[in-house]
Amino acid sequence: MQEPTPHSVSAAPLVLAIGQFDGVHRGHQAVFQAAAEAAAPDGIAGCLTFTPHVAELLNPGHAPLLLATPNQNRGLILSSGIQQIHALPFTHELAAMGPEDFLSLLKLEFPTLVEVVVGENFTFGKDRAGNQKTLPTLARSLGLRARIVPHIEWEGQTISSTRTRTAVQAGDMPMAAAMLGRLFSLTGPVVRGRAVGRTLGFPTANIQPDLPIRPAPGVYAARLHLEDGIHPGAAFVPNPADSAQTHFGSVVEIHIPGLDRDLYHQEVEISFTLRLRGHMPFPTPEAAAAQIALDTAEALKANERSNG
Repeated sequence: MQEPTPHSVSAAPLVLAIGQFDGVHRGHQAVFQAAAEAAAPDGIAGCLTFTPHVAELLNPGHAPLLLATPNQNRGLILSSGIQQIHALPFTHELAAMGPEDFLSLLKLEFPTLVEVVVGENFTFGKDRAGNQKTLPTLARSLGLRARIVPHIEWEGQTISSTRTRTAVQAGDMPMAAAMLGRLFSLTGPVVRGRAVGRTLGFPTANIQPDLPIRPAPGVYAARLHLEDGIHPGAAFVPNPADSAQTHFGSVVEIHIPGLDRDLYHQEVEISFTLRLRGHMPFPTPEAAAAQIALDTAEALKANERSNG
């Protein structure tokens, strides 16, 4: 490994929140808040994360589907009280470091580092030998403070990226939102579709999400985020395992009542409020149009309830 170049150009003391932080759920937000409080009033609250995801290197066949893109994560982290973000390349060499060596590397990389802040389940170093029990002593030996932030729970269980991911993939959007502290969303460009919705009187924006994760197949109350505001509507997530839906590809479609403009190639965000139903076949185009009208009306009601 090449000798790292120090990132901290400021002489202000640095407090560093360390973790993967996929999706920036409420547990992560608690770590960031603790770091910001520890840095106040004259220090800098920073965040150290790893790229690629640790599991992509150590267990690529079972690496999780990410909940947010790097750009989404960055925006969410910066909105949680963090002033600097540092992405440390996660390599086999880094993974083989002992806990002491890892902390020594951080001290070299960040000369003004005074405190590290981690979640209760954070582990580091070879074979995960570093943890909440060993971290305070190891940090103290290097002249650092360590702060361990307790788990945040929802419905009696710890909030985690894994639990949030499970809720999303099951289509339980209220549960996902409760743990994220916001609606789950996907970003991506608007692409051309088959224009079937338009022929039925319900034009849709076809979004090709930047991430492979999807809510469970079906129809959702959802919101389309555009430069001029947030537009509620009804979204359709196809089932790639259903041969009758393979023509949809991996896009997510959303119909916004009253919105009929050219959005092609725009980067947009779609957030999911509630799963209304699963997929159902229709005997005629008229039957499909009637159901879409019902779905749209229910989606608008669900979005309105969510706002309340």
